[in-house]
Amino acid sequence: VDLRGISAGTGKITGPVKIIVSAQQDLDLSGEILAAKRTDPGWVTLFPSISGLLVEKGSLMSHSIIVAREMGIPTIVGIERLTERLRDGDVVSVDAAAGIVSVKERGAVPSEA
Repeated sequence: VDLRGISAGTGKITGPVKIIVSAQQDLDLSGEILAAKRTDPGWVTLFPSISGLLVEKGSLMSHSIIVAREMGIPTIVGIERLTERLRDGDVVSVDAAAGIVSVKERGAVPSEA
């Protein structure tokens, strides 16, 4: 499965995805690739703990995307339905320059509450 978006930087990384949809979630990140519906300037504090950034909605000129680019974090924005198509623990390869995310291994299926 390949997902496509807009390149917001360069670099390639392969690793597990952590999807963040709410500030009330567990925000403990240890090198995962952060996937989110959108970001805002407050998210910048998470960036030193991530290896990549994938964003469903946003622009190349948003504050958090500019900071990610300045930090050298492989980043892709505008990935349609990102948070619906990926789940926590999926292992993906990110080619930020090409704007492509390839799912290499699916994470655990979420349990029903």
